[in-house]
Amino acid sequence: MKNKKKPLHYFLLLCLLVSLCVPVLADDNAAPDKVVAPTLKKAVMCEGVQDGLPVDQTIIFDVSKASAYCWSEFDPVSADGVVYHEWYRSGVLISKVKLAVHPPRWAAYSSLRLRQADTGPWYLNITDENGKILKTLRFSITE
Repeated sequence: MKNKKKPLHYFLLLCLLVSLCVPVLADDNAAPDKVVAPTLKKAVMCEGVQDGLPVDQTIIFDVSKASAYCWSEFDPVSADGVVYHEWYRSGVLISKVKLAVHPPRWAAYSSLRLRQADTGPWYLNITDENGKILKTLRFSITE
């Protein structure tokens, strides 16, 4: 009776070893690879954008200027996606601008029209589509 159990024991052990050595096959129903958020390469506050590039970088905007701009460059961008420019005055969200980004690299900007009532300290958060803050830019609007 002992001789009959040994072959079964060895067979089960061999099956276990083979199953550990066989690579796992990909599941066709598995979730797709996670999309990597675009990488923020550079971001600046400026008085304008010309030919897709920032003009007159500054952190102090005179209210007599028509607008304040935030220009941001992303490199690399692995897939089509979105980022946000969130404009805050005294900690209160004033404007949230959705911007599209596309591979392989992309620059995008948003602007804020300046009014007399806008004077004071501001900041702008650049966030990914999940709300992760990529960068905070601080600036002021003066008379």
